Amino acid sequence: MASTQSKLFNLLLRMIDKKNFLRKQFASGNFDFFNCPEPPSRISRTCHIHKFQINNRNVFTLSPKSKKAKGSHILYLHGGAYVQNFNIFHWWFLSKLVEKLDCTITAPDYPLAPAATCKDAFALAETLYKQLIEKIDPADLVLMGDSAGGGFALALAQKMRDEKIPQPGQIILLSPWLDITLSNPGIHEIDGIDPFLGIESLRRIGKVYAGESSPDHYLLSPINGSLEGLGKISVFIGSKDILAADTRKLKSLAESKGIDLNYYEYKDMIHVWMLLNFPESKKARKEIMELIRHHEK
Repeated sequence: MASTQSKLFNLLLRMIDKKNFLRKQFASGNFDFFNCPEPPSRISRTCHIHKFQINNRNVFTLSPKSKKAKGSHILYLHGGAYVQNFNIFHWWFLSKLVEKLDCTITAPDYPLAPAATCKDAFALAETLYKQLIEKIDPADLVLMGDSAGGGFALALAQKMRDEKIPQPGQIILLSPWLDITLSNPGIHEIDGIDPFLGIESLRRIGKVYAGESSPDHYLLSPINGSLEGLGKISVFIGSKDILAADTRKLKSLAESKGIDLNYYEYKDMIHVWMLLNFPESKKARKEIMELIRHHEK
């Protein structure tokens, strides 16, 4: 049964009509309202923050301030439907991982639509990925992302495999957007109970982000790509998230190929709830951290 906190948050989302936020942002042309493009100053109390640039875009590395970093290095691709930057919840979540795991996290401010397309985003992410595996053992790399960043993370792993680049040890996907066409019929069965995401506005954004590329190509819709030869995949999703239709499909595809996939579906949870502070969020974060700790052993 969902916690009182999560139920109240669901109610709040419906009251403010969160489901239509992206449509309204598209109409205004302003996608910056929730952005927090750099780590807030309070994050520096627990994390060393290093900023550098690739292709004229900022990349941030967070590492423990009071201890020496351990083996795991997380490459984190943030969500935001490919049009929104980091928000405060991303930084809070990442700082918690650094604090609890003594890990290092690298998080790029990758190019966003409508000013850029997937080609620009991949140009940065590929360069960063290749730089990281020159410095660290690929087995110690965790490729993680939420929402659009989750789909991006899986697609990046698929592209690296196809280019014969070593895989990360783990791929952890948080409420991932796996198909920007949103063509799975099961989405409509969830749409009525999802207070967060709107189908048509996401489809529209997906087309803009795709640019001249086909939206059903695996680099944009990694549900259409092969799952063989990738790092260990773990998926976290909520049952009140329209994207659950495709994470369930991903699970079935993996099972049909005999690929072991860690799958965590939380009943009555919404999109990217693990970045918030409900009891269910804390449980999911513990599970995420245990996956990383277990891999380090």
